[in-house]
Amino acid sequence: MKCPKCTNPIENDKINIQADIAQCLSCNSVFKISESIGLFDEKFNINEPPAGAWIKNDYDTVIVGATTRSPVAFFLVPFMLIWSGVSLGGIYGSQLLSGEFNLMMSLFGIPFILGSLLFWTFALMAIWGKVELILNKTGGKIFTGLGTIGITRTFEWKDISSIKESTSNVSYPGSKGFKIILEGKKRISFGTGLKESRRYYILKSLQKQFPVEKLNRY
Repeated sequence: MKCPKCTNPIENDKINIQADIAQCLSCNSVFKISESIGLFDEKFNINEPPAGAWIKNDYDTVIVGATTRSPVAFFLVPFMLIWSGVSLGGIYGSQLLSGEFNLMMSLFGIPFILGSLLFWTFALMAIWGKVELILNKTGGKIFTGLGTIGITRTFEWKDISSIKESTSNVSYPGSKGFKIILEGKKRISFGTGLKESRRYYILKSLQKQFPVEKLNRY
């Protein structure tokens, strides 16, 4: 276990699970274990995922995931069809039909292309997207994307000092604007597009897996 203040390792005899107290000899700080790693939640059951979430156990690996499907897709898809058709069709379609290239108009259309890519990503994530974690005794992988296409980030438990939820600077359409953060050697944030109940399930599943592996050593 690492100190949430200075991230130095905590001596075994300075960890009291029953009292929910730990002390760091490096910076002399005292903190609650449950606040640092989210260990205690008697009501949470990892084997009872909410609708749209899942768990799979395979030998020494736990796979926890949730879909990013959202009703906001019913708005985003028609909006993007109109946006892309009018903006990009008007700028680039007219050039194709006339057979004449217009440099200034093409440059003017770049922000519309970027905007379309961004919002089409939101729209597709609201239809088919998912967040899935593959966890084992040493660490895990976090995948965010569509099917097998997306972003995968890896981590090791020994490099993580705390797992928590925080507000996000980017508010995904249809979400509450929160994200899950893994603090430690490097910061990993994800889950902004998840529905609240699914994000809570992923958060608690991570917290549950995190301390169990470490506390077995004490």
